[in-house]
Amino acid sequence: MFNTSHFHPMLVHFPIALTMVGALFEVVRFLWSKSKIKLLSGEMLLYFATIMVVFALLSGFFFTSSFSGKPLEVRNLHQLLAILSTVTLSMASLFYLLERYSKQKRKIYYLTGLLFYALSALLISATGYMGGNLVYTYMIGL
Repeated sequence: MFNTSHFHPMLVHFPIALTMVGALFEVVRFLWSKSKIKLLSGEMLLYFATIMVVFALLSGFFFTSSFSGKPLEVRNLHQLLAILSTVTLSMASLFYLLERYSKQKRKIYYLTGLLFYALSALLISATGYMGGNLVYTYMIGL
């Protein structure tokens, strides 16, 4: 029989990988912005990561078991970091879309989006670390 608690571990790896690779691509794009290189892959990965992080967050809310004691504290921190990751990825997407579709092309939209993207990469790394801590330290889900 299929167990719905498997949804969360199946989904979390997508936003982690998409965010980390996309942020790396965007740093490369930023560093070589004066050249004729136009990398759109980092931007596209951002949009996919934003969609997937919402699914991963919702699966964590609805399809994981309850905890108590120290695992509950770790889970609460993991959950807070996941919410912050979702917000920062959404903000990065918003600013990238503003930069792309605004009638007045403003570099500040891109730079603000890039800042949120970089912050998202840090937050999602910390979120993944805390999730791994739940699994491997407290054997949650095993």
